[in-house]
Amino acid sequence: MKDHFLMDEQVVGTPLLVKSDVEYTRLAVETAQGLDGHSHLVMYLGTTTGSLHKAVVSGDSSAHLVEEIQLFPDPEPVRNLQLAPTQGAVFVGFSGGVWRVPRANCSVYESCVDCVLARDPHCAWDPESRTCCLLSAPNLNSWKQDMERGNPEWACASGPMSRSLRPQSRPQIIKEVLAVPNSILELPCPHLSALASYYWSHGPAAVPEASSTVYNGSLLLIVQDGVGGLYQCWATENGFSYPVISYWVDSQDQTLALDPELAGIPREHMKLPLTRVSGGAALAAQQSYWPHFVTVTVLFTLVLSGALIILLASPLRALRARGKVQGCETLRPGEKAPLSREQHLQSPKECRTSASDVDADNCLGTD
Repeated sequence: MKDHFLMDEQVVGTPLLVKSDVEYTRLAVETAQGLDGHSHLVMYLGTTTGSLHKAVVSGDSSAHLVEEIQLFPDPEPVRNLQLAPTQGAVFVGFSGGVWRVPRANCSVYESCVDCVLARDPHCAWDPESRTCCLLSAPNLNSWKQDMERGNPEWACASGPMSRSLRPQSRPQIIKEVLAVPNSILELPCPHLSALASYYWSHGPAAVPEASSTVYNGSLLLIVQDGVGGLYQCWATENGFSYPVISYWVDSQDQTLALDPELAGIPREHMKLPLTRVSGGAALAAQQSYWPHFVTVTVLFTLVLSGALIILLASPLRALRARGKVQGCETLRPGEKAPLSREQHLQSPKECRTSASDVDADNCLGTD
């Protein structure tokens, strides 16, 4: 209270942005006006690993990440952030100098759907040039932007400007993959939006669970009979679903006929095979580990038996040595203990022991 005496009222609210496994070092804030004429709060945040996050605060006081840029090849904290609105850039300070980063990278959004879903107040879709452009003036009526809902169904519904005009299951391009039978095939899916949820489909149905699994967004497919065909990775965001990437999987032994519904779609042959396990190798899910289990069990039993034998043999040796030493402490009837050490050295052989570390004085007795 002494340091912040002007804050005499209770602070009520929720965090604007929650991001796990990230530590922010610097923050810069500005306001940007969208096509709707409303002002939107934009935050630029530097991290300890040299990344720059751009977040936009929505109308419900919740922020979403629009862009994440890794500035430095080696992890290094961002030491300073300075906005330059007239230059349209953000200056980032670090140990090696200063980097100039544009406030918006609208060209990375290649379609109207991606441009609208980004909900970046600096970017809007131009239907004439069919590109996502930097918003220079707020009174461009023909440009498309939806900051409140981020729904491209109505924003991209008119004019040949995006993939939303086609049926949702119809991809823009198909990547053909020739797989080896009885192998594991990895089909990657790029996650272009951190706000979208992703899932895979096999034609009009879901992928078969018996021969596939999803790991880190990629589809791991066991190439067997009947698993070929069209595989698509879908993204769902704000109630809108669209295919991110499409694969047509063919087997070397059995080539599938072309689906008439996919006619006219450009195809790209994958030059590098995606097969991670060569053909003929046994599948990991079907391998038998019984011989390995028997071998390990036998070896473990032998090692344990040897250890027990060693542990039991050590006390027996100690008892035998102790018994021999104790036998010399008792003199025979009629014998007397020697009066001097010279006499003791000439003691009978029965008093000698095989243990080298036993002191000869143990044979001394009392009269």
